[in-house]
Amino acid sequence: MNSKKVLLIEDDLPTVDVYETALKEIKNIEVKTFTLGNEALKEIKKMDETGEGLPDLILLDVILPDINGIEILEILRKQEKTKNIPVLVLTNYGDKTLEKIGNDLKAEKYISKTEFTPSELKKMVLEILEKN
Repeated sequence: MNSKKVLLIEDDLPTVDVYETALKEIKNIEVKTFTLGNEALKEIKKMDETGEGLPDLILLDVILPDINGIEILEILRKQEKTKNIPVLVLTNYGDKTLEKIGNDLKAEKYISKTEFTPSELKKMVLEILEKN
């Protein structure tokens, strides 16, 4: 089986460490982490142009230093090649407006980082990767 590519777009380094550790326990998964949204968007474009293939899943923080995660999701959904990439929106804010926007942009799930353990996140990631 080919390895699945997961992009983690998260600027909080302790959170990155926890998520990377949990995700790397999954067999056949390759995790690339970005702390800036624009770097991640460039990488997605490069992955497509070099023939590496697009990510199988994106874990996307809402609050990033350079670009809002919802803006990234909007950009991905507007492009034919990236519009169907599953995106799991991660946040520390229980904002119903943001959640509605995320759902309207067809995010797989909109989850609060504080409400899910790393093992629950890992289970969600596995379910999404198996489904797609």
